[in-house]
Amino acid sequence: MDDGQPQESPVVSEFSREPEGTQDDDGGPIDPGALRADPDVAEELFGARYVDTTTWAPTQFGTHNTMNNYYGKKARDPIIDNLAGIEGMLKLYVPTDADVRLGSLLAERPAVCLIGPRNSGRFSTACAALARRHAPDRVYEVVLPAGMTPERLTDYPNLVAQNSGFVLRLGEENHVAVMRKLAPIFRIKKSCLLLIKEAQPRQSEQPGGEVSHQPPDPIAVFDKHLGTPPIAVRMTVENCRAEVERELKATYGPKECMALASAIRKERPENSDALRIILERSQPKRRELAATILLPAPDAPAARRRASQHERAFRLSYAVFRRRPLHYVFEAADLLLREIDSAALRPEWGNMALQHPVQQLLGDQLKRDWLDAREPGTERTGASRTARIRDPGLRGAIIDVAWHDFDGTRRSVLNWLDLLVKQDDDVMQRAAAEAAGLLADLDFARVHKVLIDRWAKSPRAAVRQAAAWALTYSEKGGNVAPKVRAKLREWCSGEHKYQHDTAARVYASGLEQPFLAWSMLDLARIAEDKMQEPRQAIAEAVNQLYRPERARWILDELAGWPPAAPFRVHVVRAVLALTARMEPTSPDGRPDLLQRIIDGQVDIERLSELWRNAFFDSAHAPEAATALATWIRCADGNDDLRTPVVALLDAIITTPANRRRIAFYLTRSPELCDGIPEWLHLEGWMNRGR
Repeated sequence: MDDGQPQESPVVSEFSREPEGTQDDDGGPIDPGALRADPDVAEELFGARYVDTTTWAPTQFGTHNTMNNYYGKKARDPIIDNLAGIEGMLKLYVPTDADVRLGSLLAERPAVCLIGPRNSGRFSTACAALARRHAPDRVYEVVLPAGMTPERLTDYPNLVAQNSGFVLRLGEENHVAVMRKLAPIFRIKKSCLLLIKEAQPRQSEQPGGEVSHQPPDPIAVFDKHLGTPPIAVRMTVENCRAEVERELKATYGPKECMALASAIRKERPENSDALRIILERSQPKRRELAATILLPAPDAPAARRRASQHERAFRLSYAVFRRRPLHYVFEAADLLLREIDSAALRPEWGNMALQHPVQQLLGDQLKRDWLDAREPGTERTGASRTARIRDPGLRGAIIDVAWHDFDGTRRSVLNWLDLLVKQDDDVMQRAAAEAAGLLADLDFARVHKVLIDRWAKSPRAAVRQAAAWALTYSEKGGNVAPKVRAKLREWCSGEHKYQHDTAARVYASGLEQPFLAWSMLDLARIAEDKMQEPRQAIAEAVNQLYRPERARWILDELAGWPPAAPFRVHVVRAVLALTARMEPTSPDGRPDLLQRIIDGQVDIERLSELWRNAFFDSAHAPEAATALATWIRCADGNDDLRTPVVALLDAIITTPANRRRIAFYLTRSPELCDGIPEWLHLEGWMNRGR
């Protein structure tokens, strides 16, 4: 069996080599949201483990009421902030064997470590223990920037509140040394620090401040989260109780029990068949089904070895290209078979044309799903069918089984994904990046060494974008999030210029740091690279980090970037991207920042200063005028918007030179082809700045 160690180098096929002399193909505009990773894909890959990290910054860490301009040589500070929702979590918390010992140690010691396996509910146990010791509103999480050791907290004693509980997730650090170093700070503040570390519980005697953690009873977790459903649903669950409990005991952790309970509450199955459909979506059931789909039948004759290999390659390709036209499945399966033949040192077998119909290649399970996909073909794709899998989570399970359960497959699979990314086809690149993201969650070091790090250095923008998607997706499973942040820091701070662009694309793909200021610092460091001047990824990254509640903070942060090149062009592009955003809930399609001005969430002087700078950038002045003309046209149809628009114009136009330049571009904007609205003339706008 393949041991999965990262020391092996890939066997790069003739199809996957970078073309010699390839030049960078980046520099054009990026459509807003075009690079963002699809959250539906993350759920397909990781199931109940999917973590929506975009909720971190605005709710859990940082209100942005205090400005923190991190640009320059100043290191990022650790973030300590209240954890929301502790009281609600306590109502659903299921006690574990660690609770009693944990409570006793927290009463005696200022620093304790909770160790246990991944996805066992350690974080909930830690929060519950600290809430019992102090109070639900006095529980905080400590989040360290990538590269900062926990011992550095000794430099920030003022961040530790009195009589409070703090939870800190550790990586590979020695937790005994960390407890010894940090205990004095928390003892002085009469507070507690609870470290969480992934490790298997010790069989021998534990050190004094260490507590082993095991998952809570899965049935109890399920019952707590199921609550009191309608009587018909409750009766269905009770009638199938033995089957339900058997499936719950096979799950991989509390999150999955919670997900099953949530699905039952939402779908309300009123008979055993409907309930079984939900239970079949557990990860153990999915892996069992995926193994049935991929593994050869025990009674298959030896003569059909190549045929069964063709079937498995097609089924793996079908999973990787879920929701894509079926012709991609055929093309990708053919490429995978070539990689397998190359690894086996077989001669060229040629294309397997007219030998295996789709239904035979898919087998019984996938065939039923495929027959349900009868979308008509289109002129653009020429596809009469799409690769459909009824249970989206089965997609990730099939890729998982292919990676773990086949001898010697990993190298061929990695070379195959590399080949797909080099095909100059957006559909293939996205599908390959999604699969690579899941594999990086399973074997981070190897997949990055063989694939993702090389993609991140590619001179081709599309290949770099595949690396960005893969890194973004790998974080969504939650298991390798610290490694993802460390890798992103490596790309941002390294010397390889293409990796700088890939890092910006990671943020444009939707990844966020636990604290918004850290994301903006990374983008500022990338902007320092002069090679980034013609590229649009930084502006799109800022656009993806934007939320209405962050508007003031982001504009203030952009205003804090150095005014000279190479930063200036990125600030201009980012501001223009933000001014073009529409308010998503308004019926009249008004600009979002205009609504923020009305709501008092944006400093109009700050916005006007940034917008005025855009007018004095010759390359972007027409775009700045188009954005401002759009605002004027929107106010022209809505009297309530005229006052803030006039106030904005007053703030932008401060000198005759400003007025002449802005009037020159505005009057040539297609949005104002009928001329400046009369109400602006009545306001004396043409005389501003005289």
